[in-house]
Amino acid sequence: MEINIISAETLGTRSLATFVECKNINILIDPGVALGPRFGLMPHEIEYEELYKARRKVEEISNFADIICITHYHYDHYTPFWDKIDNLWTFANYESAKKIYSNKIVYLKDYYNNINFSQRERANEFIPKLKKVAKEIKIADEKEKKFNSLKLKFSKAVPHGEENTPLGYVIMVIIEESGEKFIFGSDIEGPMSKTTCDLIIREKPDFLLLSGPPLYLVGSKVRIENFNKGIENLKMLCKYIPNLIVDHHLLRSSEALNYINELKTIAESYNNKVMLVAEKERKNINMLEAKRRELYKSIPLSEKFKKWLNNKQGLPIEIDLK
Repeated sequence: MEINIISAETLGTRSLATFVECKNINILIDPGVALGPRFGLMPHEIEYEELYKARRKVEEISNFADIICITHYHYDHYTPFWDKIDNLWTFANYESAKKIYSNKIVYLKDYYNNINFSQRERANEFIPKLKKVAKEIKIADEKEKKFNSLKLKFSKAVPHGEENTPLGYVIMVIIEESGEKFIFGSDIEGPMSKTTCDLIIREKPDFLLLSGPPLYLVGSKVRIENFNKGIENLKMLCKYIPNLIVDHHLLRSSEALNYINELKTIAESYNNKVMLVAEKERKNINMLEAKRRELYKSIPLSEKFKKWLNNKQGLPIEIDLK
């Protein structure tokens, strides 16, 4: 089993898009990339360059996927079929989605049960268009499928963060082959939920990829006690998981590296490892959103980009970001 993480916050965009190569089947999980508002600033020009590269990479890698899994309906986790390109946050449009999903078997988070209003609305827009291009679509929650030596399993719906969060639920993807097990934990944010933490420990994965708790939202949308729960549960996982990959929400803050260093120390005491996505992929740590203010101060914007920024109309399609 080879785990390739396409994009994440430490690689420059909001994402956890992951490609898992198995003996006979390749699985693409959460094929979405996005940017977001931060510090009262639109994303820097460099962030848009990274978004463009990541979107093209997701499209390219999807050519080699047999199965696609979508853990929930947030735009950094799936690519919607929009008729008009979204040049503000995702570079998503119908053509991009068609490239990704055509002729694929797609396993989806249940869009009827354990889902909040906004995700249900997005799913209702997405699913009819997906049905026209996908080979097959299946509701994934609590399902299990075997493909020769490969076992693909999906968790029950678990909270997107703390218990009873208004953000709704996600599912985790569990891939097991030849005695190796990988869990794609998605946006469990720590996990903040002890139930989710216990579920992971019972599964005994060799590799676990998950979102850390959102430090950047503490004091606004996240209570400090819930953030601390996420950190404490991460410390617990350090004892049990040989290879723990932490990224996404937590790494939207530069201060997160202090927590990561503490987690690494705990994991090492149990002969385990904690990694950022960039470290796992052997690339430079590139936390662009966390450094957005510094980017604006240190790297001048092109005149073409400033004109777009002032008009707030989105990047013109004729801009070539290759």
